[in-house]
Amino acid sequence: MDRRTPLLIACLTAACALPALAQQQTTAPARSMEQTIEKTATVTAVDKEKRQVTLKNEEGESSTIDVGPEVKRFDEVAVGDTVRAKYTVGITSELRAPTEEEKAEPFVAVEGGGTAPEDKAPAGGAARIFRVVATIEALDRTTQTATLKGPNGNYFTVQVEDPTLLTKPHLGDSVVITAAESVVLSLEKVKK
Repeated sequence: MDRRTPLLIACLTAACALPALAQQQTTAPARSMEQTIEKTATVTAVDKEKRQVTLKNEEGESSTIDVGPEVKRFDEVAVGDTVRAKYTVGITSELRAPTEEEKAEPFVAVEGGGTAPEDKAPAGGAARIFRVVATIEALDRTTQTATLKGPNGNYFTVQVEDPTLLTKPHLGDSVVITAAESVVLSLEKVKK
């Protein structure tokens, strides 16, 4: 399985619905959804030698994570600091025939990232955007699901919130899905 496939499936499943199924062939506008989750944790221990940080989340659960060499300002992390994570996933989908460009390249992925400047608190972010052309392989009105076949031959099933949306598409119709996810991590220093 392609390493990007689990992420794409997670993005689609996170939507809890397939907005594309609400579309008419090419006349209706694209459907979109976005969800953001924001969490904080407090640094309770730092092992500089092992490059590990122990974090305690808002629910009181602790976990130790390895900090890779890509984190250049690891030496600035201290006990008592707050780590803030913001994760956003967005999906736009359309029930329509793919363009010639989309047919030629049915899976496109773009990734990028960055870090905060040296004069700011340590922070970093990354984002990925995918465009996938999938085909509707099955519609189950009883369980309110649609099964899609991706360009690499992989199948995934998504839940459709509104059962009336399952009456519009047909088997073999194309769904063009753009999924984007981003994560931003920032370190808030304890005032001394």
